[in-house]
Amino acid sequence: EAERLNAISNKLADLKARELEFGGIFDYDSKAEKLIEVSKQLEDPDIWNDAARAQELGKEKKTLEGIVVTLEEIDQGLADCKDLFELASMEEDEDTMQAVEADTAALEGRVGELEFRRMFNNPMD
Repeated sequence: EAERLNAISNKLADLKARELEFGGIFDYDSKAEKLIEVSKQLEDPDIWNDAARAQELGKEKKTLEGIVVTLEEIDQGLADCKDLFELASMEEDEDTMQAVEADTAALEGRVGELEFRRMFNNPMD
């Protein structure tokens, strides 16, 4: 059981380290700021007078959200898993531990998808 707990803890730490790299690789901070800026522009009713510009901004927003929201969801998911792992460990709660393992595997898949995206020249990279 201790080996299993150690493996889960190590997996969470590894995923967190990999996730932290993405902030720089995908330039999270500037993309998050740009997303706010683009969203504000799209809230301006006058933008819709220029349909081409509005469409361009809409596409840009969708691309930015794909990066920013994904990174935020992974970050929150890792924090939640870490908290649940600690709780399940202290209370020796097998059901919660199994849920943590499943959630960790899902997060590992999402991190893997980001790593795959990173390998290609994404115009938003």
